[in-house]
Amino acid sequence: MMLLGLSLYADMLRVEKFEADIFTKIDNKSQKVELDLLIEGRDVNTMDFKVYDSLNVVIGSFYVEDLMTSKGKETFKETLKEFAVKKYGIDIDDVFILRFVIKKELRVKEFIDALKKEGCCK
Repeated sequence: MMLLGLSLYADMLRVEKFEADIFTKIDNKSQKVELDLLIEGRDVNTMDFKVYDSLNVVIGSFYVEDLMTSKGKETFKETLKEFAVKKYGIDIDDVFILRFVIKKELRVKEFIDALKKEGCCK
């Protein structure tokens, strides 16, 4: 009964199409990632701007390659919870990653090279 009462006070914040540029280990260039998250915790809806700030700060401390692994995703979730409570006093109970996409950006040079390969822009 007590657990049921505690869960009634938890908010759910849905974060959709959150985009961030994070670095790769291989060439130390930025890569765009997109996330959909469900964040459960006390005051996450009313203090969503603090949750978003926490998310921006924390995701920037990871490399793309780390976020591709299960261990990296779990570390990301724990780090987000720890940062939000330490910086803003927001208790995040759970973070659910609904979608994680690494967006392949075609760089200008790659685009020009592809056009040249097709016979354009000689």
